[in-house]
Amino acid sequence: MSGLTGLVAAAVLLAGCTVNGPDVEPTTEPTSAPTNGSGASLDLPPRPGDLPIAGAQDAEICSWLPPEQQAKLQVARPKPVIKNGNNYNGCGFNPDGTGISAGVSLRVVPEGLESFIQKVNSAEGSRKTFEVNGFGAVQSQIAGAESLGCAVFVDAAKGQTLYVDLALLDPGGMNNDQMCERAKQAAEAAVTTLQGS
Repeated sequence: MSGLTGLVAAAVLLAGCTVNGPDVEPTTEPTSAPTNGSGASLDLPPRPGDLPIAGAQDAEICSWLPPEQQAKLQVARPKPVIKNGNNYNGCGFNPDGTGISAGVSLRVVPEGLESFIQKVNSAEGSRKTFEVNGFGAVQSQIAGAESLGCAVFVDAAKGQTLYVDLALLDPGGMNNDQMCERAKQAAEAAVTTLQGS
């Protein structure tokens, strides 16, 4: 499956090139407990509800980071992700020029977090679980490309994952902790918007 190379190519996406996702196929929740990459259970909390992301189209996804949140994240100019085949629906937000050059993208993955996270090639020690407004989430950095960004995957609804990716376009502009903190802030902003819709 060619999918998840998208984590590595997130910076390229924000520059206008294509990032492919895996084929969209009907999925079911796994029968075994998901793991954090070391064999231990993710131990995600129960969802406080379902976020309305299923079937969202690009233009709608671009509204999930309103202007005031874009300003806090130092991004602007939302544009639907370029499609080439079977990409996930999504929106990319480019750096606004006021700070470190880093873009954010939001995508809707039509697969539950429990099974989707098993396909992510996480760098050792980068996968961490936490909560975003009560929803279980997993942070990850792609193995071999840790310095390029950080992703947060939110357990949005049954069979639906909100995929938030921060791509650093200014090498050395942020360390890993700073990139992952900014990705978490973007995830919190999107989830807050969705909870209010």
